[in-house]
Formats: sequence, C-alpha cells, structure tokens
Amino acid sequence: MESSNNDPIKPNILFLILDSFRADKITGPEKNSLTPNFDYIKKNGVFFDHTISSADGTFLSYAGLFSGKHPFKTGLRSSKLTRFIDTTSYLEFLKNSGYKLYGYMPKTSSFLGILPEFEDNEDSFCTSGIGASAGRIILDKLNYKMKEPWLFIAHTFDLHFPITNPKEFTDKKFGSNNYEKQISAIDYWLGQVLEKVDLKKTLVVITGDHGSYIQSLNKGSLNIDFQDRAGLQTKIIKISNKFPKFLEPLKLKLFLARENISRKRKEEKIKDLNLKPHEIRGLLNQRSNLERFLFDEKIRVPLFIIGPKVDHGMTISQQVRHIDVFPTICEIVGIPDKDEKIDGISLYPLLENRKIGDLTAYIESHPAIIIQPTIVIGIRTDKYKYFRNRYDSNKNIHLYDLENDPYEDNNIADRDKKIVEEMEDILKKIINGFSLEKGCRLENVDDDLGTEETGIVEKELKKMGYV
Repeated sequence: MESSNNDPIKPNILFLILDSFRADKITGPEKNSLTPNFDYIKKNGVFFDHTISSADGTFLSYAGLFSGKHPFKTGLRSSKLTRFIDTTSYLEFLKNSGYKLYGYMPKTSSFLGILPEFEDNEDSFCTSGIGASAGRIILDKLNYKMKEPWLFIAHTFDLHFPITNPKEFTDKKFGSNNYEKQISAIDYWLGQVLEKVDLKKTLVVITGDHGSYIQSLNKGSLNIDFQDRAGLQTKIIKISNKFPKFLEPLKLKLFLARENISRKRKEEKIKDLNLKPHEIRGLLNQRSNLERFLFDEKIRVPLFIIGPKVDHGMTISQQVRHIDVFPTICEIVGIPDKDEKIDGISLYPLLENRKIGDLTAYIESHPAIIIQPTIVIGIRTDKYKYFRNRYDSNKNIHLYDLENDPYEDNNIADRDKKIVEEMEDILKKIINGFSLEKGCRLENVDDDLGTEETGIVEKELKKMGYV
C-alpha cells in the first residue's frame, strides 16, 4: 500500500507501557502467570529479556525512554523534575515525521514537556489513579478510526501497587500472588488488543517503565505474602492526598511511623527462616523504602516487539537499554533518527543476528517528594552492577557479579576495589560535563529550570506513590 506521492506508508505503532513490569515475572523460573499472548509475541516477534530502565521511577524512566539520552541530560533530573531542555521527545519527532499521535498517558507527562499534543488531546490523559485498568480504554481507542500512519501510546497502572485483581483472575492457577495474577489478567486483554491490530502494518512494542518489589515469596512449602490489601491501601492514599500542605510534616511523621511498625512486624515473622538477601529485601521493601538501591527487581524490564520486519521468534538475552528503544523503532519504520546527539543506539542489528558491543546502562534512583531517601546512581553491564550514593562516591557502594550472583545477594565492593574503581571511572565518563542536579551542562548550571507546574507535578507524583 502506497501513499499518493509513491512513498511507502509507514507502519502504525502501538506502544504499551505496563507500570512496574518485571522481566523475571514474564520469563524464566520466576514466571508463574498464564501468558499465551505474551508467549505468542515471543514465538512470532522479538523478546528482549534484559532491558534496563534508566531509573526505578516512572518519570526518569520516561526521560531516558523518550529522549534516547541518559535522564540527567534532559533537564528532567533536577529535584523538582523540571521540563525537558535541549531535548526533542521521540514522540514529537515522530509527529514531525508524519505520524498522527493518539494516547492514554498520565496527565503529569504533559507538564514535563515529554508529550506533544495528541490528535485526541482532550481524551488522551488519565489521572494518575492507582490500579485502574487501561485495557478497556485501549480497546475503545483501537475501535476508533485513527488516521494513518498512527502512533498510539498507552500507560497502564494494572501492576502498580496496590493491585486489585479482576474477579476472574483470583484463582491460584493464574499465579501465586496478586502481581502474578495481574499479569495473567493483562495477558487476557492483550489478546483482545492483538486481535484488533493488523500486525502486517502495525508495529507493537510493549515494555515496563520500571520494576517493583512484590513482598511475596513461594519457596517449596514456604508461602509468605506481605502484600497489603489493595482496598485499604487505596483508601489510605486517597486520605493522605487530601492533607493540606501545612500538615505535610505531621503526615510524614505518621507515614514513617506506620512504615516502621509494619517493617518490624514483617522482620519478626521472617527472622528464623534462613532467607537469602534478595528474598528478604523483596518481602520487606516497597515503593516507600528509604534505601532506593537499584537492584534488578526495580530496573530490569521486558521488551516485546512484533510487526513489520519483526515477524520471527527471537529471544535476545544481551543487555539492552530503554534509551535504545526509539532509535530501534525509527530504523524499523524507516525514519532516519533525529538530528540530535543521543546515548542510545538502534538494536536492529541484533534482529538480523549481527553483533553489537556491550551496552553499558546508566541507572539512577527516582527523587521523592516528601521523604529524603538514599538516592544512588550507577551503571550496569552484562557482567557487573555498580551503584553508590548520588552525592558521595565513598558512600553506599555496591558491586555485584551478575554472572555468578544474578540475584545480587553478595556485595563484593570491599573485596574487589579495583573493579569498583573501573566502574566509577566509567560512571564519571558518562556524567562528564553535566550537572546531575540541574539536568544540563555545567556551564549552564545557573539557568532557571523551575516551572509553574511544579506543584501540580508533585501532587500527581504523590498520587502515584512517590512520597
């Protein structure tokens, strides 16, 4: 099918972001969900099982994903999460390249300069409501006659804490905990979505923005589930968000006291169980933990691609990064990449069984709004994970040998100081010349990056659990 000027019509693009989607829960020994439709994509498209998000929170993840740059180069890295600067979002770029944009995205994204205006702009934004399924809305959008070539992007909070399973997916056959059951539920509506699109002329891309701790463990006869009741947690969040600003200090004290009591109760229940470090942190931590350490549970996400030029079953286990996703899309749909220096590269050579070098991933913790957690930065290679305190390279140093310790149970930083030095050198080369706080080059560090929408952004972040 060709356009009037004889240029081939570009493929449509359906881009789905599943909040808090962990790669290990969709493949390998940790997978317990029923996923015939994800499995279909694996068998007929491409699955990257080691995709690394730039951050453990949504908006810094967005910064890397939609810019192709490390987040601190986009302006979105300052403590107030300011707008993109000196950066063109790939969505804006694709729009300028002829795509008609449709979407269902968190409203906060529009304030951060990430999203351009959509064709259906009034209906393109969801509030940051927690636990609301976007499946029905996605299907409704696909029933609408969108102008081709279209790019439809949607972000669903189905896996976002607290999770409420549809009544049809509460049986243990769908998973051993709420998170795994919800993946089965997502797979069901994904099947309906795939029925609506023509894969001969539509490129479907699915990934997570970041991962999540699950607070559930099934190990032989041992079954522990600390997942709080979704209904109660939702009520607490709604009440908390109604606190007036002058009561924020009291709210923080109450929040931390409640979290401390809850954690001590859990620690008491598991103290004699001889659990491994990754099992303990998975049970005890959640979004509000003060140590925002960048374990793979928080940053390793799946990446599925199927459609034109991607119609053969491949699972690629080489490490790739969120910053590589849109350069890859551009090559698949036949658009020269944007004329802007980026950190990502196209992964298309891997789809043709050609080799590319090691793709070192820069990673960082997402800032909080009320509490002051331990924020870290670092890098991940195919072999090592290294992160340390954001502000002091001598604090909170972690080094893991991913080949021999994939669950990151043994911090070898004290044992292998030479490797720590090598990793720190790589990290400093990545950061070189940039202000991590201002999100711009050091020579522009005095620029005023504040926005009038800061209060709105903070309010929306609180709704999403970034306390």
